[in-house]
Amino acid sequence: FINLIERITYQKWHVNIVITIQDSFNLQTIVLVDSGAETNCIQEELIPTKFFEKTEQKLSTANGENLRAKFKISDVHICNEGIYIKQSFILVKDNLGIGIILGQPFLEVIKPFKVTNEGITTKLIQQKIRFTFNKNSITKEVNLLKTLSIFKEHSINLIRTKEKYLSNKKFEQHLPASQIKQIKEKINPLRNNIINNFCSDLSDAFWHRKRLMMSLPYE
Repeated sequence: FINLIERITYQKWHVNIVITIQDSFNLQTIVLVDSGAETNCIQEELIPTKFFEKTEQKLSTANGENLRAKFKISDVHICNEGIYIKQSFILVKDNLGIGIILGQPFLEVIKPFKVTNEGITTKLIQQKIRFTFNKNSITKEVNLLKTLSIFKEHSINLIRTKEKYLSNKKFEQHLPASQIKQIKEKINPLRNNIINNFCSDLSDAFWHRKRLMMSLPYE
């Protein structure tokens, strides 16, 4: 399948928002909207300690490493185009790479939504709003030669395994020598054809098939 892909387009879901805590603290910042995050997170140092609430909730990264989180904030509103969306956040002491992550709880509230190259569009309280991405999408060409080279190595190894099986003495005991010779004579041209054409570094086996373009929300 990957051999049919000509290029990929990915978009980091970074948007500009304003968050308000208890109507007394405002923070205008860039956040990452992450559909893989099970909860909303904020870097602890961004929020005044007077808003901290104790929590027993545990967090971990995608690779299983535990994050240091002892506090939460529950009275938070995300403001965009005059609409306020109430959310709660876990305060994380470790470096998140970006100050605020809006995860699945946020996406559940704005569903159904539509994602384009410009941003995330939804409709709340009969009003259409858009969370605009602050950077353009990026398109990259897929390195087909590298992909085909890996596939070539795999195919050649598979052919060699089959050849080894055919030359096995136990196999030869069940067939006369003349028949084994005929089988090998049929296999060798096929083997050479696969290696020289199908497994070539400049393979044209799929040259005239349709190529596809796909968009990804991440790099």
